[in-house]
Amino acid sequence: MRLYAVKPGDAVVEDGIETVTLDVGPEASVANVTSEDVYVAIRGTTRYEIDDVNVSSSQNGSRLEVTLPRTIQPPLGEGPNTGSEVAVKFRNFTTPSEPGTYTIDGTVSTPLGETDGPASVSYTVSEPELSFANQSVSQFDERQALDVSAAIPGGGYVGLFTTTENGSRDRLVGSTNVAVSREAGNYTVDVSGNVTETRELVAVAYTETTGRSYGIRTEQTFDPAADEPLVVGGDLVNATATVATLDVDGRLTAGSEYDQGERLFFDQGEASTSYAITRIESGELGATADSFQTAANGTAIVDTASLDEGQYAITRVDDGSLVSLDDDSTTGPGDDSFVVTGQQVNATTTEAADATATETTNATPTSEPTETTAATTVGETTTESMDGNATATAAETTMTESPDTTEGVTDTETGGETTTSGGTTNGGGPGFTAIAAVVALLAAALLAATRR
Repeated sequence: MRLYAVKPGDAVVEDGIETVTLDVGPEASVANVTSEDVYVAIRGTTRYEIDDVNVSSSQNGSRLEVTLPRTIQPPLGEGPNTGSEVAVKFRNFTTPSEPGTYTIDGTVSTPLGETDGPASVSYTVSEPELSFANQSVSQFDERQALDVSAAIPGGGYVGLFTTTENGSRDRLVGSTNVAVSREAGNYTVDVSGNVTETRELVAVAYTETTGRSYGIRTEQTFDPAADEPLVVGGDLVNATATVATLDVDGRLTAGSEYDQGERLFFDQGEASTSYAITRIESGELGATADSFQTAANGTAIVDTASLDEGQYAITRVDDGSLVSLDDDSTTGPGDDSFVVTGQQVNATTTEAADATATETTNATPTSEPTETTAATTVGETTTESMDGNATATAAETTMTESPDTTEGVTDTETGGETTTSGGTTNGGGPGFTAIAAVVALLAAALLAATRR
């Protein structure tokens, strides 16, 4: 962003710019800013981009002096109302710990120590948010999605990761871009094919590292190896949740064999409908061995514990019609049946996690009593326990820019908001990792007299 607009009559017009000094005040600190963190642009009829600068900060961290590698004569162009723009961006700026509006003062100086300025730019510190609630998905759905709520002012990303035994992030399972906004928004993250069992996932906020301009940063995509995790006060901005899958041994399909006691996911039915588990006898539908009812989403969990060894099919209770278990055009007792072996499954029955929100209905057996469970899948899940919810907050810095009043100058580096409080700043498009951009210092005479 713009730091200073050099105007005719300034000392640096004649003798050139050697240093740029920033005073961030006692609430903030530039103590962690290094030469690698700073970028300077001087632009008018000619554009200079400078990143091999030297920096030094005051003992209390309130002032940053940026020394250019050589003296730059600001290009003003012709005419009394032309100007040259000085822009500074820097990383690792520690913003104030409390939300509010703050100012940065800036000056430019010649090799002889003559100084133009100061002038001020304001910025706002507010709090990013990240929350990730316990929720459930079906391991049998082709598309799996999870919901997060996030605000990363300046923009950025949220990545969802599996966790290691010590709770740190491991494998990326999905991510989403987060818009430039101070208000938390709801985002859906596609994790299709990556959640096959109940497990803990961690959501982590990131900022974009590629590109000095807002436009370039918004064109980037998330790369967890290159982009920077958002850190505030030394703490990673993250939230952890338990993602539950259906408590079953498999999906009920045609032609498959199952041991006695296996719990099978049935999703070929209609909503809130009663079905019978029917024996196949001599190739034809025979007696009913058990029955169950689907939930409002048309699914159920079928328990084979009460079924004897044999071949079975699923029929509707109301009209006796056979249910296709393979979704093809041919429906018949032989084509749409499954087999229960005489072997007992070595598993104990466990209750489904709260996040799977299953409903249980009593079966109407013709042999021994058993029960089947109607299971809800994604989109119909109710979460009773929110113990795993986590909300992480940080803070953002928003730089307020003055209008571009320098003739012939095109601003390609604006658009910045910086994020975080009491830690590494992160700003810009999809979060320009910690760039605190400073704007500014247009003299009143230049503001009034700039050419259109």
